[in-house]
Amino acid sequence: MFHCTILYALRPGVALGQVRAARESLQSLVETLPGVEHFVVTHNLAPESGGFNLVLFSAFTDRVACDIFLRHDEFARVHAEELDPVVSRRIVALGDDASG
Repeated sequence: MFHCTILYALRPGVALGQVRAARESLQSLVETLPGVEHFVVTHNLAPESGGFNLVLFSAFTDRVACDIFLRHDEFARVHAEELDPVVSRRIVALGDDASG
């Protein structure tokens, strides 16, 4: 299994409705993309979040499925239309069960 975690730092003063719409749009991608094993978008509850208050936890059948997801037109559209207006920065972490 291949894992992808993306941490998002929300812009100050963003309306809750905008954040909710972005979360729902991102979450809806799981229904359209192949190779997704696990996919959840949630608020980051870690006490030491470093300002990253939204997180995407996902797992894919393999690295290829993750790469397809990250380059997919719908993922790019959701980022451009829904996330970019509410997110100031992001960090992507990738890992494979087999590489350890």
